[in-house]
Amino acid sequence: MRIRFLLSLMLLASPAIAGTVDNCASVLGSLSVELRVARSLPPGKPTTFRCPEDTEPLLGASKQRIVNSLGAPDATGNSGGSVIEWSYFFASSAGERGVAGVPQLTFSFDDQQLVSSVRCQRTR
Repeated sequence: MRIRFLLSLMLLASPAIAGTVDNCASVLGSLSVELRVARSLPPGKPTTFRCPEDTEPLLGASKQRIVNSLGAPDATGNSGGSVIEWSYFFASSAGERGVAGVPQLTFSFDDQQLVSSVRCQRTR
């Protein structure tokens, strides 16, 4: 009886819960796990990481939110003007991050330090 009651409450609450899903947190959480897995691989073993199909939930995220989820970037740069870029390489060690074929996820930040675009490609 109690179980039915609890299940009924969960079903009633599920539309409200679904409306508050933070898609950015979901994507960052997945990226964080993938990054840890890639970095724990033995040297020379390629990652199975694939670029996320939808990076739109990441747009507007703050630099602080990115660093809190993924840690410090592997590389930083400036693509002109006030746009700052942070890159993360999905490879087992720092020495392999420059090797061709390593997935590289790059965040571009605007002058308000918010993600303005996300690119993901394999290094050349």
